[in-house]
Amino acid sequence: MKIRFARTVLLLPICFAFLALTPSAFSAEHLGDLTGPWKLFVDDHFVANKENVNRVYHDFEKHQDNPLLSADKPWEGSTAYIYGTVLPSEDGDGYRMWYHSWANREYRMLYATSQDGLHWDKPELGLVDYEGSTKNNILFRHTHENHSPQVIHTPWEKDPAQRYKFIYYEYGRTPPDFTTSGYYGMTSPDGIHWKNAKHMTPLFTDHGDVGNFVWDSLQKRYIAWPKKFDEVRGFRRRSLGFTETTDFENWPATKLVLVPDEFDDRWVTAESAENAHTDFYGMSGFAYESMYIGFLWVFPITNGKNDGPIFVELVTSHDGEHWARQEKPRPPILPLGAEGTWDDGMVFTPNHPLVEDGVIKLYYGGFDITHSAGSGNSAIGLATLRKDGFASLDAGAEEGSITTKPIPGATGKLVVNYAAPTGSLIAEILDESGTVLPGYSRDECTPLTGDSLAATISWGRRDQLPKTDTPIHIRFILHDTALYSFQINNTPK
Repeated sequence: MKIRFARTVLLLPICFAFLALTPSAFSAEHLGDLTGPWKLFVDDHFVANKENVNRVYHDFEKHQDNPLLSADKPWEGSTAYIYGTVLPSEDGDGYRMWYHSWANREYRMLYATSQDGLHWDKPELGLVDYEGSTKNNILFRHTHENHSPQVIHTPWEKDPAQRYKFIYYEYGRTPPDFTTSGYYGMTSPDGIHWKNAKHMTPLFTDHGDVGNFVWDSLQKRYIAWPKKFDEVRGFRRRSLGFTETTDFENWPATKLVLVPDEFDDRWVTAESAENAHTDFYGMSGFAYESMYIGFLWVFPITNGKNDGPIFVELVTSHDGEHWARQEKPRPPILPLGAEGTWDDGMVFTPNHPLVEDGVIKLYYGGFDITHSAGSGNSAIGLATLRKDGFASLDAGAEEGSITTKPIPGATGKLVVNYAAPTGSLIAEILDESGTVLPGYSRDECTPLTGDSLAATISWGRRDQLPKTDTPIHIRFILHDTALYSFQINNTPK
């Protein structure tokens, strides 16, 4: 079963609030840090008003050479997939991947490296015995049921042994030590050699066996969205929980934050309504620029039991806890592959993507079967998207406009991420009452054309925002243009 959706637009009511600025001098706090000063138009959080523009969602483009990493070792069986993490190497030379496999009724935590992000090696780590040899890429083995390797780089730790954190799920069915189901933690100096953070004790107990964990550079905390079950419209459904902590070894219990709504069940027919319904299998959430992005794993259960495809939709948040869904009809941001391809049954995402050279790089796991369809194959591929390119506000030949909420303390340059191959983009600056400030009108603005990830808007010779003690609004005016994001670059001249 393949579920695909068209695109549409829903214009939201005007809402005014102060839009706080974040510093422009951002530096990466850790490997995989994606935060920064940009304000995205992926939702209306920064928008006071918009006219004659449509929100367009953009799905990831899958690499032509996919899959890039396949199960080709005896201990991997036919499944190698990325409930896990990909990070750049600390020296900037290449990439590292933590993933897992399922073979002979056993999960295995695995490790791979790459120089170019396309060709992956599975180094002989010499750590775990497999059929009389340690020449394999298995990281560790506690039981046959430890899986979902989540790695977080924490270089600020004074103890070198704490520079990497590892969280995984254990079903708790393996005496004598692992008899409690939950999420267990480990630490490492190098991301390869791991020791328990708590001796055979979970960081927290939870019956949701899928969860994604990250460090939040915006609020300086660990955050996670484990699977959580809830009764929703007659079915016990997989839903999303949320938990946060500043102490890696102590996590509070999850609280329910996102459940399937009625629109998620729109595909259910009158004949199938007794059993068919939609669950959320999991979500990868992460701090991105000045907000939070989530890759939601949507699971339409087609047989009333446990079978169906899994694809990925976009959700957005501005605190990591309260999430907004895409505007209807909610097209997948990472859809299934075409019928008969390696990823036409299910797709899963790591705990966060990477952003390099203006490109979002998303390594993902793909299956050629649906969830309970029997034996199948899985592998790992790559999909890409322009930076901040999850969604844009687009205008056609008719003029469109976007007015921001009030921005206090705005000084410096106004920089935009846009695409106008046949159109143009200009802006004007308004005071709190909506009056255009002298020297910053649309007629004085130099039009931007073409395509840029970071173009500065200017008004004649002025390329700095006006100096004012009161908040300003920015009104963007678009013709045949897609506007993705903006920032106020207040770096001194």
